[in-house]
Amino acid sequence: MKFAELNKTERPGLSGAAQSGSQITPECARRVGVEIEFGGLTALQAAEFIRADLGGSIEKKDSHRYRLTGTELGDLTVELDSKYVHSEDDASDLERKVRSLAGDMTGSIVPTELVTDPLPVSRIADIDALLDRLVAAGALGTQHLHLACGLHLNVEWTGREVLPILRILQAYLISAPDLRREIAPDRVRTLLPFIGRFPQDYEARILDPDYQPDFARFAADYCRANPSKNRELDLLPLLASIDEGAVADALGHPPEAVRPAFHYRLPNASLGARNWSIEKEWDRWLSVEALAADEDRLAAALSARQERQRAPESGGTLTQILNRVIGK
Repeated sequence: MKFAELNKTERPGLSGAAQSGSQITPECARRVGVEIEFGGLTALQAAEFIRADLGGSIEKKDSHRYRLTGTELGDLTVELDSKYVHSEDDASDLERKVRSLAGDMTGSIVPTELVTDPLPVSRIADIDALLDRLVAAGALGTQHLHLACGLHLNVEWTGREVLPILRILQAYLISAPDLRREIAPDRVRTLLPFIGRFPQDYEARILDPDYQPDFARFAADYCRANPSKNRELDLLPLLASIDEGAVADALGHPPEAVRPAFHYRLPNASLGARNWSIEKEWDRWLSVEALAADEDRLAAALSARQERQRAPESGGTLTQILNRVIGK
């Protein structure tokens, strides 16, 4: 059975069209949430600029987090990208002061982050245009030496079956070397833990053509090998949206985020750089989906990888081969 046929009853969102029941959902109706980090502007400066540019109103959540509602791009959050500088609603005055001071002290090295609610994919160009205007107002991208800014795409996914999710992960792992080469993640970002690669033994398990788990096994395997969101492609929010209890049991604690989306974390946020855009990074993601949707091409890629993995066992190391040739 073809991969596309497996998904006629759900909406996986594969390249160009997704399906919901018998209805085709066009690409323009898909949604994606964007998290974009940058330097050069404080959270308040960025929030005030966006309000002046896109309208809406600002609500101060704490000294370094602002919620914008009713803008031309929907509801947005602008904040300093560190959990240690933000206060909960019930925080004491002392805690608020300490966290605010921490944000003041680290604001020059910790990026500001703009977070959108899920938006139609057709609005990505509008976000790119906003970023261009933010650059004109002083925003800086990760290409500046003291910054290590990333772009995260929360790719909405409403299907609940395990096989399409497995196919996306397999396609991503097959594509990852090329993606890393094309994106060239900032050196500091690769040294920090936030975009960690999958463990080699877990990658081997996922790319084994014989791996055919049910959801419970897939979620347990994933959580055991990847108990943190700090992966190039974080599946924890998506898995938790399907069965939060199973994920909590596998992790040993409640998941940090629950949302029906692939959390794609690899790309840089190179605001102001020539030939960089969110649209280009979205196109790269679509190439992963295209591979996942092409059953024959994906199967061939998995088989080729398996053959490469077996080659050293059949041929031996160069020393072993030379020893056989000379009779040792």
